[in-house]
Parts: sequence; structure tokens; C-alpha cells
Amino acid sequence: MTVDETQLVKWMKLSLIKGLGPRKIERIVGVFGSLEKTFDAQPHELLDTRVFKQDMLAEWKKLKEASDENFRRVIRECSQQNIRIVTMLDSAYPTKLKRMPYPPLTLFLWGNTSLLEGEKVAIVGTRQPSDEAKKLAFEFSKYLADSGLTIVSGGAEGIDAAAHEGALASGIGKTICVWGTGLFHPYPEKNAGLFEKIKASHGLLVSENLPKFSGSRISFIQRNRITSGLSDALFVCASEKTGGSMVQTKIAWEQRVPVFCPAMTLNIQPNAGIDFAIKNFNAQEVKSPQELVERFRKKPNSLSPYLGQET
Repeated sequence: MTVDETQLVKWMKLSLIKGLGPRKIERIVGVFGSLEKTFDAQPHELLDTRVFKQDMLAEWKKLKEASDENFRRVIRECSQQNIRIVTMLDSAYPTKLKRMPYPPLTLFLWGNTSLLEGEKVAIVGTRQPSDEAKKLAFEFSKYLADSGLTIVSGGAEGIDAAAHEGALASGIGKTICVWGTGLFHPYPEKNAGLFEKIKASHGLLVSENLPKFSGSRISFIQRNRITSGLSDALFVCASEKTGGSMVQTKIAWEQRVPVFCPAMTLNIQPNAGIDFAIKNFNAQEVKSPQELVERFRKKPNSLSPYLGQET
């Protein structure tokens, strides 16, 4: 179903209740059959679901009685900038993300949403790569994009930026940039020009945060699950043993997204994280982008359905 403005307001209010995660919201809306019926349910009916708890009722009452104006303002601002708001109830919500243990409740999408379909490879790595590592990220990304794959990354300095640039340099380059901030708050500011190029080139900017959110340490970690969660494979290009790219690689491995990396014999620096990923996250070494495409396309989609996960 496509969610209209009135439904979006109700969804935003419901999603603010502490302790009511995505799976529980899905269950409770399923019990009542629709978002509207959930919104209109009596307290005893909510408690009867065994999803809604007693301590949630007072908070829910306040949210229901709160003015809709702030929520509608967000929706109008997004509409004015052609930002699409997609909730977990929307038929356009990516299936891969819905399978995750803790999917984002709401996505803010700025650009070409058709890129959410088709084959995607995430390319990630350190913010302080060697020149050789940046060149490799650019060249791999360009070749993959020329091969019809959409490149997903996080818009950070270093490897992320090189990956996006490589995709844009392709004649049919397609790229998705996942933010840890809201879409009205580009970060890092140094890459603002890159983000504009992505939009102008029919790429896609993605965030789970309200548009004016300035970001936090946890939001940048959380965006990693979306970067790999959208993707059919992850290529970690260069990394130290600790840091954001290793966090991202671990998340991809836990999501059962196939992990690839440059062969150690290529000596792409820094590579302590690459060695760690090979030993701990089953990262598969490749010597060329051609080899990556061949090996990626020979593998069935191994994204786990995440059965048994509850949030």
C-alpha cells in the first residue's frame, strides 16, 4: 500500500513509541488489519495484542493528542524538495531491508528510487586511504557500474567518495548514497558537491532520519546496516583492523551478504583490516573488478531471511 499524508502522520506518531520496534509494529498493525484501525484501537484492545505494554499507553495517548502540524511540516518540506517518504507499510519499501533483524521504520529517498531494484554492490573502506586504494575503489566501481550494477556507499571521505565518483564516471553509472544524517544536513560538508552530482546524475540519496537531523555517533553506525542491507555483496577496499569500515564488514557478514576484498598480493594499503576480514568474515579475495563481477554473478543471492529474529 502507498501511505498518504494522514497515514504518514499516524505512522510517525506510532513509530515514536519507545519499545515498539519494527517487528512489533508490523505485528500490531497486522492484528488490527490497518494503520487506521490500530490508531483508533481502545487501550484494552492494544493490551490484548500482548505487543502493546501498559507503560506505552500514556505515551501513546500523548502522541495521539499532539498536534499534527510538526509532522505535516516535515512531510510538506520533503514534498517540496521531491523527497519521497517510504514506510515499512509501503509496497515500495525494499524487500531486502524488510528481511533485516531491525529494518528502518521510515526511509527518506531523494532521487532515482528505481535504483532500489536490481543488482547492487556496496563498496566501502577507510576515510584515509592510500592513493592506490582510492584509485582501486574508483576503477572497481566504474567497471561494476559499466557492468550494470548499482554502487552503494556511505558518502564519507576516502573510499566511499571514490566509489561514488567511479560510478558517476561510468556512462551508465548508478549509485546510492546512504546518509547517517537527515537529507537537509549533508555530511561531510566537504562532499556536498559530490552529493549534488549524485542527484543530478539520477542517483539516489537515502536516510532513515528526519531531514534536519544533524547526525550522531550511533546514527552513522546504524546507517551501515542499510548500506549492506540494500546490497547483494560488499567489497571492502582498504581498511585498518578497527574503524567504521570493519564495523560495516562485520554487519554485512552478520547479514549473510557475501564479502569481497582486494587480494592481499595486490598490497593495497591500509590492509590490516582486509587480512582481518579474510580470517574472520570469510572475505573472498579478488584481483580485478572482472573477477569480482564473475564471482558475484555465479553466487546465488545469499541474503538471509533472518528467521527467528525479533525486535
